[in-house]
Amino acid sequence: MSVAALVALGCSGLKDDLLTATDPDIITPGSLASPEGADALRVGALGRLRSMTAGSDGSDSPWMFSGLLTDEWKSGDTFLQRNETDQRTVQENNANLNSVYRVVHRARNAAREAVNALVEFKPTPASNIGQMYFVIGFAEMQLAEWFCSGQPLGSAAGGVPEYGPPMTNVEIFTLALAHFDSALTYTTATDAATVAIRNSIFIAKGRTLINLGRFADAATAVAPVPTNYVLNATFSLTGGNNQIWALNTSGKRWVVGDSFDTSGRIPNALPFASAKDPRVPSNGSSTGTSAAGKSFDTSTNFIALTMYGRVEPTPIVSGLDARLIEAEAQLNANNLAGMTATLNALRGSAQTLGALTTPVMAPLTAPATKEAAIDLYFREKAFWTYSRGQRLGDLRRLIRQYGRTQQNVFPTGTFFKGGNYGTDVNFPVHVDETNNPAFTGCADRNA
Repeated sequence: MSVAALVALGCSGLKDDLLTATDPDIITPGSLASPEGADALRVGALGRLRSMTAGSDGSDSPWMFSGLLTDEWKSGDTFLQRNETDQRTVQENNANLNSVYRVVHRARNAAREAVNALVEFKPTPASNIGQMYFVIGFAEMQLAEWFCSGQPLGSAAGGVPEYGPPMTNVEIFTLALAHFDSALTYTTATDAATVAIRNSIFIAKGRTLINLGRFADAATAVAPVPTNYVLNATFSLTGGNNQIWALNTSGKRWVVGDSFDTSGRIPNALPFASAKDPRVPSNGSSTGTSAAGKSFDTSTNFIALTMYGRVEPTPIVSGLDARLIEAEAQLNANNLAGMTATLNALRGSAQTLGALTTPVMAPLTAPATKEAAIDLYFREKAFWTYSRGQRLGDLRRLIRQYGRTQQNVFPTGTFFKGGNYGTDVNFPVHVDETNNPAFTGCADRNA
């Protein structure tokens, strides 16, 4: 088969990029049973990792699609599938959702297939195997953060589909955690490339522990990661566009979210566009005459995110994430002053988000109550992690772990394209999954 190769981790200092390049070689099925074939499978799995994050395969960016169910993005499109997601009324036969669901599972499957081949044909460097376990765990973590409980996790890594039974999201997070632990057993070396992979694993493990409510363990997991570490997904003119740029800046189908629009104030939504926060630079306005004009649907005011160009990198995991995990652990230990100090340390120096370098920002004042601290923390995190696939999981955790309700967490009230917002707090598993005889539908749609 012809493989468009996504070059393996190239380490430069503390930055670890996924670089795109076209591989002219033809890999025949028989040649996969070789060291070269095993590495080709690994490179292909890294391509799947990029596709299940910012995206580059021409379909919706999974990060953006999860953000559309929250307040990060709004639809400036005519597609029903995007409009209903923005409205929080997602149908099981939503075709765009199916693309997102498939690309995440394809990443899981590709990485598992690569693990099998690397163990047999190219076991050194061992960090390559650890890297593939990282991809498997990352995919599982995103599935549990975004989708309903009761998902089946099958496999086709052996060449024959194997249907898996439905699993709760806690079980999927626990499985992801086990895969991150497996990844760490293969990344004990001290060379720069291995250390970079290990940093990525630490961050993803910490994020998974946060999802399980193990806050102190999460802080311990990410402690070794330097703040300026980043694993980037990268793009090129010949190797795939940054889909955040493609769907927003270029296509004008997606609009930066705001706390108000032509329907009025949107309860619970953050002012990502109107706050003019340097972490979410944008052009345009939600009401009046937008300087960026109209969206693809010719009626919605367009707001462009200006931090990404066609080939600008996007951080898959970052040392910023590690510090935010530590801040949440401090929040849950009722160390509100410590949480504020951690957040202010990030604001007090320039931080790199893809191609964007943030300026020094004014310090925050320590909140007087834990409820105020929760509001402050999740607002700060939302701006630091904008459109990186974390907002949906965080809003669900505000319900599941912090005792709030969907009515005071997710956008509610009048929907600007007609009707009202719905009550979805996650995605349903697509109807195509009913081909699995063990799956009969979501166990529940709760947070």
